[in-house]
Amino acid sequence: MAKLLNVFPLSIFHDRLGLSDSYRQALVAQVQQMEQQSRSSKPAHSAWLGDTSGHEFLFENPAFGEMYRAIHRKIVDYVEALGMQSSLLKFYFQRSWATVTRHGEHINQHCHEQSNISVAYYLRKPAGTGGINFITDAHPNEFARGIFTPSKESLGFIARPSIATWNTVYLDPGEDDIVIFPSKTMHATATNEAGAERISISADITTVLRNTTGHETMMPDIRFWRCFEE
Repeated sequence: MAKLLNVFPLSIFHDRLGLSDSYRQALVAQVQQMEQQSRSSKPAHSAWLGDTSGHEFLFENPAFGEMYRAIHRKIVDYVEALGMQSSLLKFYFQRSWATVTRHGEHINQHCHEQSNISVAYYLRKPAGTGGINFITDAHPNEFARGIFTPSKESLGFIARPSIATWNTVYLDPGEDDIVIFPSKTMHATATNEAGAERISISADITTVLRNTTGHETMMPDIRFWRCFEE
């Protein structure tokens, strides 16, 4: 009997971080203060982004320490869920920032080319404020360029839409949820259709080898790097 074998999956890690309501509310207040103090302008219908407003190293703020320790534990869980040996790696928070998305706002399609692993943590996430879309422009099953698009589906070209033909997959996490994925993954946020604001924390992580003996690929520990100016 004929069958389809699904290979080369993209695995998205989705879990609850487990921070208390009171702690999350304290962090929400900190983010709101950052936004209020920021004088950077933003395009219409675009969310406020802390990384372009001078707040791209949020992990340096001691108030967020408990949150980042919890995120680190989930990063290890993610790597181990993929079957990797996490003890051979070091993980570095490279950049991290908050985003604030109000009614009618969203974040455009993008990826984080400069890092290895990316995180979205939902600090405040009322119903209807929008989730996250994961996108591919090179679907492994796309035997003709552009056939797995919404327009093709609306024309009836795709008789049975499924994971085998979707080039966009929507995930709607809840409050205190964390989503982890390879940084190279294209993604965008859905438009906030509610009156409440959505506040999330983004983080980019770089992974390095603790010991490079026998390894040709992956970055060595940064303690072995040397700056040209030294």
